[in-house]
Amino acid sequence: MRNLNSGDETPGAVRYATFRSDCDEVVDPDSSVSPAAAANTAVGCLGHNDLPGDDAASAGVRAFLAG
Repeated sequence: MRNLNSGDETPGAVRYATFRSDCDEVVDPDSSVSPAAAANTAVGCLGHNDLPGDDAASAGVRAFLAG
């Protein structure tokens, strides 16, 4: 784990984004989802499996990919 966590969280010339929920029951703590160099977006109180079907989260992903 130390080796995995010791390098750059966002390597290369790629844009990174995260979409996280304070109510995610799978990824805990939710603060572990936010690399410093990524576009990190909180999407409110959604369960982990609810994220892909949420209209606002999906719109955020589409906007990031279009940008």
